[in-house]
Amino acid sequence: MLKYLEENIIYKIVHRPQDTNFKYDSVNLVRLLGVIQDISHDGKLIVKARFVPNMRELVRDNLKGEVGRVAKVFGPVRSPYVAIEPRNELKTLAVLGKEVYVQEERNHGKGKRGN
Repeated sequence: MLKYLEENIIYKIVHRPQDTNFKYDSVNLVRLLGVIQDISHDGKLIVKARFVPNMRELVRDNLKGEVGRVAKVFGPVRSPYVAIEPRNELKTLAVLGKEVYVQEERNHGKGKRGN
């Protein structure tokens, strides 16, 4: 019975639809932004992005540690670059070459009306 329950739970997790609206606020979507390639003259981390993130979105590394926030998006539309404003206590040389992810913050209905 226990083995059946474990297999059923694992099956539901693996085969969950991608567009599921999660009930709880603690679950946030995370997308691969790219790899940190360089450090700018003003201390920002430069990433060649796979997509265009929103400004001020939270950027995390693969261990879910906070790296910083999106400060600027520049470059060509098809392959944009992103400047990340790092946390104050972050050692910038230690994160060169690491993959970073964007934690997309949910819109809770505050802001302009749609109609």
